[in-house]
Amino acid sequence: MDFLKSYAVLFEEKLQNLNFPQKPETLYDPQRYILQNGGKRIRPILTLISCGLCGSSAERAIPAALAVELLHNFTLIHDDIMDQADSRRGEPSVHKKWDTATAILAGDSMFTHSMLQLQNLPDDVNHKQISHIFLNAVNVVCEGQAMDMEFESRSDVTVEEYHKMIAGKTGALISAAMQMGGMCANASEQHLDQLSIIGESLGLAFQIQDDWLDVVADPDTFGKRKAGDIYEGKKTFLMLTALERCSENEREKITACLADKPLSSKEVGEIISLFESCNVISDTRKHFLKAYNRAEKALQQFGESNYKQDLQQLIKFLKNRES
Repeated sequence: MDFLKSYAVLFEEKLQNLNFPQKPETLYDPQRYILQNGGKRIRPILTLISCGLCGSSAERAIPAALAVELLHNFTLIHDDIMDQADSRRGEPSVHKKWDTATAILAGDSMFTHSMLQLQNLPDDVNHKQISHIFLNAVNVVCEGQAMDMEFESRSDVTVEEYHKMIAGKTGALISAAMQMGGMCANASEQHLDQLSIIGESLGLAFQIQDDWLDVVADPDTFGKRKAGDIYEGKKTFLMLTALERCSENEREKITACLADKPLSSKEVGEIISLFESCNVISDTRKHFLKAYNRAEKALQQFGESNYKQDLQQLIKFLKNRES
């Protein structure tokens, strides 16, 4: 995504210049480690673009962008503990490289540092409002994570509940990142509302598209085992939609399969066939494209600028991604 390179370079320079203390090493080395392991930096880049979109220099939003990225990585450290994930971005996860107690404390410290970044915002920014948006997003992310964990032991999860979970786990921080960028430009309430819609829509579209790619994408391109979510018995958008559409007998059969994970290749093949017969695969694509279109429509409320063009290009890129 060369069109985002200028934002990425600007942000990465500021991120690498963060002065974490050298000691205690067990507190700060894990934080440096996860930040240096890469990541797309989409959330902070959206913060910078949103500030520019609302008429100010993107650099004014650097503290907000840093806060967003530190918070995001804090959630990754704790998510990996809860999911018992051994790796992150191709490297050992923090709790595997160190230990669980070290990872928890490093994550807590990283959250504190994310809050401290907001103290560096320009004086003319409404600090109370931006802190409220940020902290509310943190809580909604936690709610989304709690729902996701509850879903694992439930057999009656609805598509509507899944939407709400995504809005928490994925959409809330993207929406907050964009609103915070707008606030750094002292944007109008109307523009802040549009930024919120764009962020929520992108979060929803991205996650449902991920669910879809799990079934249709080339594993070599996508970087994951084909139908890996089905093998693991995950309650994705496709799975829940199929459960709502299929017959009672089919529903009972799928529910029995999901209760006995991992699924066999035969069971996975049967479920994919059911997705096809219920038009789940094609309708899922329509669903996430509709969310991307909603983001594009909200973007039209902003005046012409290079920032608007860059965001339009980003949405187009995300629409057509294969990984």
